[in-house]
Amino acid sequence: KQWYQRRVRGLPPGAESVKCLPAAPAKNPSGLRASVLCNLAYVWLELGDPLQAIQPAQALIELATAPVDLRLLGCIYAAEANILLDKTFEATSCLSPELVDRIKQSSAAAAKQETGSATGKDLNEITGTIILNNVAVQCIKRDLNKAKRILVQYLSTLGNEEPPLQATMLLVYIELRQGNTENALSILKQQQGG
Repeated sequence: KQWYQRRVRGLPPGAESVKCLPAAPAKNPSGLRASVLCNLAYVWLELGDPLQAIQPAQALIELATAPVDLRLLGCIYAAEANILLDKTFEATSCLSPELVDRIKQSSAAAAKQETGSATGKDLNEITGTIILNNVAVQCIKRDLNKAKRILVQYLSTLGNEEPPLQATMLLVYIELRQGNTENALSILKQQQGG
């Protein structure tokens, strides 16, 4: 209440509100809804309430008319909320490659029609983030073989691109946990360019 009272006190004497013109009608209500759901999930996570974040994140994932980049972001937020609630199985399902592929395929037509939707590079970045988060969840679950399999498969899709630092560090972690110290050192030397 205090911040609100300070705001009201800052208005000119006698003014209880600020007059403004109404906004133009939304051209894409589903895009607006998707943005609101995405922001809600983010805010609840930032406020430290993962239980409240799950509902808007799941609704965003299920909103078939939402832009693909926001739906994929919903996957990340839902997974983060589930991890914070110590629900690794649910987090894994939010990051599953099957769900990501289903979202990308179902949203492909809508994304082409949307102006301002994510580019192919953006979607690849988002997909990479989801895959790396999935690998991290597998590490948390101590399923290092599955984590390594997913990570190696992801790295093979990069071709000549340099892998993200997170991917390299995950691979080093997995190698060390599996007792492959020499492989971990070799990976670190490659990362340093030597």
